[in-house]
Amino acid sequence: MRSRLLLAIAVALAAHARVGTAQADRFTGGLTEGDYVRIGAGVTNPVNAQGGFRDWKKGTGFTLGYQNWGAGDNGVSRLGVSLNAGYSALPLDEAKFLADFTPLSGEAVTKASAGSGALIEVNAGFNVRFPSPLVVPTIRFGVGYIGWRPKKIEYTTVSGSATAKQQSRNGAEVSIGAGLERHFAQRFGIFGEANYVYGYTSLGQSSATPGGICANNGCDVLKNTSVTTIRGGLLVKLP
Repeated sequence: MRSRLLLAIAVALAAHARVGTAQADRFTGGLTEGDYVRIGAGVTNPVNAQGGFRDWKKGTGFTLGYQNWGAGDNGVSRLGVSLNAGYSALPLDEAKFLADFTPLSGEAVTKASAGSGALIEVNAGFNVRFPSPLVVPTIRFGVGYIGWRPKKIEYTTVSGSATAKQQSRNGAEVSIGAGLERHFAQRFGIFGEANYVYGYTSLGQSSATPGGICANNGCDVLKNTSVTTIRGGLLVKLP
């Protein structure tokens, strides 16, 4: 009798554990512990742009990253880590450049063009997830490197054509973002996220050189860089 009672208790405890685990799993949006690769694309937009950086407008951005979710007390941990690299191509804002820039000759600039400038980011951070049965809401905090590489600008005045080159910027960045993830078949997932990045790029100048000055204090040196990004993409769990 005693052995039967012990067996019944063991079966009940095992069933309770399975129910608890199943309940915990229902609130991960399909997420399982392990390593993931993130591939994404979206829009990068300068915010409160300063110096020569404000002569460039929003463009397409791409990201490649890694994230890890470890084991928690009841399944997947609420805290994960990530490492990301991003590249954004920002086209010249011709109207803004024409308003900011004046050649040394003092002539009015009638036309300007340039290839897309490159905004490069590499950062590491940690993610915090919130329990949810369908999707995984997350917030992310990161720190890293940001670099701005503008292209040579070709412009036209009444007397001819010339070029100007804004200087590059480099510095540290901090970022904060929020997103949603949904995982399928324990291998694949999709995500969408929005991020704000503030780059301490005051060590990089942004004067227009050679052959020009900036009107209205538009190309001051020692200016920081801030951008927002909105993107979506694919998550793939590593074996």
